[in-house]
Amino acid sequence: MAVRNKKDMGYLGEDFQYRLAHELITDHEFFKDLYDIIDQNMFTDPNLKTVVGVMKEHYAKYENVPSYAILKQHLFERSKNDIEREYYNEIVDKIHHTPTESAEYTRDLAVKFFKQQNIIKAANEILRIAGNGDVDHYDRCVEILTNTLNAGEREDLGSTPFENQDEVLSDDYRIAIPTGIGKIDETLEGGLGKGELGAIVGPSSFGKTSLTTAIAAHAATYKCEQNNGDGFKVLQLVFEDRIKQIQRKHFGRITGVEAKDLSKEQYLDYVKEQLKNYEDKDMLNSNLRIVRWPSGERSAWDVEKLIKKLRNNGFSPDLVIVDYFECLAPKKGSLQKDDWSKEAENMRKFEAMAGEMNIAFWIPIQGTRESINAEIVTMDKAGGSFKKIQIAHIVMTIARTTEDIENNLATIAILKNRAGCSGKIFNNVEFNNGTCRISTDNVDEFDSMAMFNKKKKADEVEFQRAIFEEVRGQSKPKASG
Repeated sequence: MAVRNKKDMGYLGEDFQYRLAHELITDHEFFKDLYDIIDQNMFTDPNLKTVVGVMKEHYAKYENVPSYAILKQHLFERSKNDIEREYYNEIVDKIHHTPTESAEYTRDLAVKFFKQQNIIKAANEILRIAGNGDVDHYDRCVEILTNTLNAGEREDLGSTPFENQDEVLSDDYRIAIPTGIGKIDETLEGGLGKGELGAIVGPSSFGKTSLTTAIAAHAATYKCEQNNGDGFKVLQLVFEDRIKQIQRKHFGRITGVEAKDLSKEQYLDYVKEQLKNYEDKDMLNSNLRIVRWPSGERSAWDVEKLIKKLRNNGFSPDLVIVDYFECLAPKKGSLQKDDWSKEAENMRKFEAMAGEMNIAFWIPIQGTRESINAEIVTMDKAGGSFKKIQIAHIVMTIARTTEDIENNLATIAILKNRAGCSGKIFNNVEFNNGTCRISTDNVDEFDSMAMFNKKKKADEVEFQRAIFEEVRGQSKPKASG
């Protein structure tokens, strides 16, 4: 039986090497961890040797991991002719579209392989400098061994202000996933960033599922350089609505026919035609996963397990929507004594996941009874523990009076925003719960709560004056003939 050569990755197969290249490009922290020990010559495919080598060159010069678009540009620059450019383009596309099933396994095996290769090199170096037993080289041997064992280990020892300056100043220092709601995205500097946790606070039945469905669909079909024109991967996790109800909401958004009317005879043929010709159908199918869990049985830790399972099956979410927070259970075996501390524990876990897994989270939170029929929902009207609000990076509130609901309107406020401006209030937002279509094209915009209250007070004074004038006009005695 032939013995496989394990001095390079040939024995792991070409498919593994392409999956690894995919992980190195898409998981920036993984590439940074391996940068010091990864050797492109361990790839047996010459194309992958070139690609990984170019990645290392780019990182050494700019201190950031190149995107697929930047990688193509580097390869085009070194190409000798159009045929070679087209060939490199196909190679990068092949890496990009390589299925990412068993991503965790791929990363773990790669780490072990490169660390082992590094240990072998270190052992040979130690034998070379201390092979004759000279104790004068002891300290140097210990240093080589220590550095080798620590290579590839992630440990945050802090950063200096000017560290990774080019990456800090680059346009993609923050990858924002837009909501699709114009002025909201402007206020959020493009949307909710990967690694950020966003809370949406509103009264019961304000339309949170319609809002999050709209956000999920827009993100899944939004084409930009950061997602290489392929849309963002979205996990829409629901507890109270059935899967078919969520699907109908998506169909309502696509067709403009309210979800409750989709199956009616007068609309059905039109709906089917619209769905058939929907331009982004394939992208939405590819990028959006809808999962339903029973309420009160799963915690944030279970969400983490689900995300890892999805990753290992080739679906790596950029955005996760948890609809909604109060449906979560406390962590099993939690040592927290009261319900409010358990809520904060769940939210803190989501914040940690956002950073560690480089995922954006939108999590709706039920408002208190005071939020019902309120003209504006303030942060103190969030139900349960206020720590949830303190933990979130962005807090967006939705207010809908009875009159607003009748007229398909809402008031949306950005009350907390670590990424930019906060305190913005948008009145008269078009908010169609039946079609999941939300627009800020014709809103009244306020830069602060004080401005909003001032306008409301002025409107109330004007309203009272109008009533007074009407009553006075009716009470005036008619002139005699």
